[in-house]
Amino acid sequence: MFAKMNQKCGRKLTFFFIISMLSLCWFIPVLAGETGGGDSPQAVFKAAQAAGAKKDFSTLTKLTAPSERSMLALGSDMAVGMFVEFYEGEKADDLKKKYQEIQNKYGIKIENKDEGEKLKITPETSQEVINKHVRKRAKKLYGHIDTVKYVPSIMGIVINMPEMAEQSFFPQEKLSNLKIVGDKATGKAGKKNISFLREGGRWYLTADFID
Repeated sequence: MFAKMNQKCGRKLTFFFIISMLSLCWFIPVLAGETGGGDSPQAVFKAAQAAGAKKDFSTLTKLTAPSERSMLALGSDMAVGMFVEFYEGEKADDLKKKYQEIQNKYGIKIENKDEGEKLKITPETSQEVINKHVRKRAKKLYGHIDTVKYVPSIMGIVINMPEMAEQSFFPQEKLSNLKIVGDKATGKAGKKNISFLREGGRWYLTADFID
């Protein structure tokens, strides 16, 4: 999605963002207060669509399942981090400065990886093993922070740039093929798969809408 700003950066960010993702609206009743989530997958999806245009990443994070918020922070950080690294416009230095200030504020040090935490991927490594490793890493890096504040802060570096004026942050197509099995649900919005998770009696988005 960031390709409009910088083609070199955009090629790398496309992997992480159809981020048509995130951010929900202020006025949906099920989102009032600190409860977060929604009464149904449909309510969560409707809120996400409305909020996408508002770029309200604070509400988006509240719509993401609590168990998924570390992954949301990881995805947001990686996308913005890659953008900042490869951006070549006039604001490049300013973007890098803002990015580092936020990382310092929340104590995020992605570059400090212990050798034992690196996953050696081979052709035989299953996706399940990779996913488990990434989630463990996300929990260690972001599990201690307030993601409701962090995600809007990190995304705020780029979302208000002029090139993003037309960008929607959540699929605007109709939700279709909704299937609910126990505490999980899946559906589609256009070509995008959307997943939901029920925690504490409330429905939420999962973090895979940032892939």
